[in-house]
Amino acid sequence: MAPPKQEFFREMSRPKGRALQQQQARKVEAKQVQQKKNTRRTTWIWAGVGAAVVAVIAVLVVTSPPPPGIEFASQGNTHLASLDEAHSPYNSAPPSSGWHFGGLAEWTEHEEAVQPELFVHNLEDAGVVLTYDCPDGCDGLLQGLRDTLAANAGKRVLITPYEGIVNPVDGKAYKGAAVAWTRVLYFNDLDADGLKELQTFISSYEGIDHHVPGIG
Repeated sequence: MAPPKQEFFREMSRPKGRALQQQQARKVEAKQVQQKKNTRRTTWIWAGVGAAVVAVIAVLVVTSPPPPGIEFASQGNTHLASLDEAHSPYNSAPPSSGWHFGGLAEWTEHEEAVQPELFVHNLEDAGVVLTYDCPDGCDGLLQGLRDTLAANAGKRVLITPYEGIVNPVDGKAYKGAAVAWTRVLYFNDLDADGLKELQTFISSYEGIDHHVPGIG
């Protein structure tokens, strides 16, 4: 006896419904698999980008020239009651940190030597001091210092004679030195390359304040 039409259509719809569900499940699964692939691909891309950036930075660090000048350990920011107050020896000549008076030398060229105990405060106060020691004369070097001072008008730069410019690293005497806080650049002349290096020194260190909170 044949089943009623209603039961027949119900039986026919069940396989089709299951097939549709299976098809939809396969689509969902395929979509999830593709999403996982895309996520892995994106992760690898970003990892590659990160590695490339690190590699570029490493190359720049290796190939970039070191900052100009010799670095000396800081001797602190102790203030003196007067310019003549006794203190321990400076660790560089000219001095690049340490004991100093509370005043400041004018940002200009000084014909008379500015005491180290005064210009060290200029260094602490974000300045660069250009020094020369030429008992027999050094017109070219002095003119280079003057041109550099003029090129940095408005910045914290001054020129002063200084007797006894000596690099303690090699023990040699020099005719000139540029000084910033804990940094000294020694030179005997100022040709085109020397002037460029001097300007790089000023650009690197002028304007950096070195005051310690609560002192000066």
